Order: sequence, then structure tokens, then C-alpha cells
Amino acid sequence: MPTLLTCTDGSAYSPSLYQHTAWAAGQLGARVEVLHVYPPAAPFLFPPVNFMGDPSMGSASLALPELTALSEAQEREARSASLVLLEEAAAALREAGVAECQTTAQVGSLPEVLRTWERPVDLLLLGKRGESSDAATQALGSQLETIIRHSAHPVLVVSHHFRPIQRFLISFDDSPAAHAALHLIVESPLLRGLPCAILMVGDPSEANRAALDSARAFLQTGGFSAEEFLLQGDPETVSAWEIAAQQIDLLVMGAYSHSRFLQFFIGSTTNEIIRRCRVPVLVMGGRMPHQHPLG
Repeated sequence: MPTLLTCTDGSAYSPSLYQHTAWAAGQLGARVEVLHVYPPAAPFLFPPVNFMGDPSMGSASLALPELTALSEAQEREARSASLVLLEEAAAALREAGVAECQTTAQVGSLPEVLRTWERPVDLLLLGKRGESSDAATQALGSQLETIIRHSAHPVLVVSHHFRPIQRFLISFDDSPAAHAALHLIVESPLLRGLPCAILMVGDPSEANRAALDSARAFLQTGGFSAEEFLLQGDPETVSAWEIAAQQIDLLVMGAYSHSRFLQFFIGSTTNEIIRRCRVPVLVMGGRMPHQHPLG
């Protein structure tokens, strides 16, 4: 049975995250695991700290055992809050239609926990911005790029609000990462049966048209009827119009491509595509095996 790993932190994206998780679980027939990673206890800084019991250091001094006890109490409190958050997540998922889920609380940083994660994962889900992100500046979660870059799994970065996913757009630049995205679409039931469009921004050269035709033909082998668009012009104007005009609910892309199409969204980083998109983004993890060009 496929496994979804949903990473939550209780931010404003959490309700959407749980609804996207329920949708993906239904599409894949998957089991769900919810992970919350809480930070380790912060070091206590008291001026001065007297480890030797020297009276000359003053009454404000704390002995090492006292500091250790404070640190342990802080970590117990953080773990208790984490468990409450996970209980709320499980309840929200049950309400969204997930029969049961496993919850895990771990101390550390999310990228490090994911790098050492040993249980199976078929799809990783997380919010665009975390609890500590500044919504006023629309900054992305500080750990997001690291997670995507090091992920050996596809990553679904959810938007702030959930809406049913009825049509998706594939950004295609004939790169290995773009081919990996096509293979995922064809081989997984996640998007099966949904109409889609495939967009390439570039010159209407024979090479570009042949690559786009090949991509559409490959999608047809998986039962997808895809509209294809090879458009010239300003990538910013063309791409933004296409997403709106085609009523797209999900963008699928390869990670860290440098095509003119993706430069509209990301400049030189995957963060920027996710920041600008108003819809969820399904990204191929940076450590996923790249696919050879389509035959």
C-alpha cells in the first residue's frame, strides 16, 4: 500500500494540507502518516553561570544540574505540544475522510529528520509556508528548498486553500526532471482520469515541437488526453495567462530546471515557482532518479 507522509507544523496552511492529504490518499488508496518535528530545547543563558559553586560569581548563578533540568522541562513541554498538534491533525484527517493515520513526533529539524527517515514514503506533503514564515513578505518556509532538493520522493507543496483538483498543467522543457514528471503522471494513479495541458515556452522549432509531441504521445500511453501548447513571447505573460485560461488546479514540474518557462516562476530557484503559484505544485524531488528522454 502506498504511503503518504504529511509534515505539519500547525501553521495556517494546515487545514489545506489535511484536505490535500485526504484527496491524495483517496486517489492512491494510500495509508497516511503525519509527522511533526519540534525543535530541541534552546540553551539557557544566565549571566554568569557558576558551574563550580564559586560564591564570588553571585546568587544569579545556576549549577549544571539546574540547567539540565530546565532544558529537559522545556523539551517535555515542546513534545507535549507536538502530541496535541498531532491529535488535532488526526482528527482533521478523519473528518476529511481518512479512516486512520499514524502520527509521529520527533525532535530536531525537519530536513534532517526526513534525510534519516527509514519508513516507506511514496509522496511527501507539506505547506508552502511554515508557522515561522512572514506572511507579510510572502516568504516561503525556510526549510522548503532544502527538503525538495534532498527528497528522493515527489513533493506536493499545497496552496493556502484547498479546491478540488480537476485539471492540471505540466511544465515541460525536455529536461530529465521534466521526463521524470511525465513518468510519475503515467505510472501513478494520483492524477489518473484528469484532463491536463502540457506547456512549452520557446521557439516553434522542429526540435521543440517534436519534443512536445513526444511528451503528449507518452501521456496518451497512460490514458491521458493532453492539450499541448508551444508558445512564443514573454514567458511571464504567456505562462500566467495559460494557467488562468486553462483553469488549472495543480502545476506539475521537475525540480531545478532552468527553462524560460520556469524562469517566470522561479528565476533560478524552485522556491520562486512555489512562491508565485496560487495552486498546489507537485515537484519531483531533487534526488529522484532522472528519466531518459522518451522513446
